[in-house]
Amino acid sequence: MNLRQKEILSFINQKNVVALKELMSLCNVSEATIRRDLSYLEEKNLIYRTHGGAAKKDSARGVENTIDSKKNDYILDKKKVAKYVSDNFIKNSQTIYLDAGTSTYDIIDYIKGRKVTVVTNSVYHLSRLIQNKIHTIVLGGTIKHSTQAMIGINTVEQISKYSFDACFVGCNGIDHDFGLSTAEEGEAYIKSIALKNSKNKYILADISKFGHRKFQKIANLDDAIILSYIVPDEFKKYSNIIEVQKEEA
Repeated sequence: MNLRQKEILSFINQKNVVALKELMSLCNVSEATIRRDLSYLEEKNLIYRTHGGAAKKDSARGVENTIDSKKNDYILDKKKVAKYVSDNFIKNSQTIYLDAGTSTYDIIDYIKGRKVTVVTNSVYHLSRLIQNKIHTIVLGGTIKHSTQAMIGINTVEQISKYSFDACFVGCNGIDHDFGLSTAEEGEAYIKSIALKNSKNKYILADISKFGHRKFQKIANLDDAIILSYIVPDEFKKYSNIIEVQKEEA
């Protein structure tokens, strides 16, 4: 890897998603040169190529970042996915499950005023649910401090008794063969039950989750509809993966 390619990789990792023009300006080289550099970095499994640019790729398998460290990643992408979800998949009188995590958090503002019941295992979501006066059932259990999620036997027993019209679940890995996965066993079990007990199943993910296997599998790739604002080219062949950016066009 040459110095320019290292500079490009560092820039992508800082910005999450970048456009070709940004990289051309950064390196003061032609579009053709940037495209060759991006192809090299993609071949090394260091980035994702996107339409008109590139995105960072996080490969840590058994480590999950804290919710505070993740809340500023892909902010606009998550908001656009949340709006798309609320406009197309959430209806009045439904009981829905909102998983802990930053991908599901933004849904809360878009269902303000809706006649829905939300079930959640997220301590992080509570203040926003209260502010928006949304009828909410909170699962009890043991707090996992890094993600502010309820986990443990009490959480499992409670969620196992519920049936949902729809669930909206986050994940840390989306892999062609391994399916959908997350970094920690306790949360994985809760996610699996939520998916099993829901009539309609949705996974919310940003582009950095594609192409990774995390420690604990939660479902097969085709067990749910997967929504991401940007979808890597290699995953666009799946009929159950929705690229929200394309739907907006």
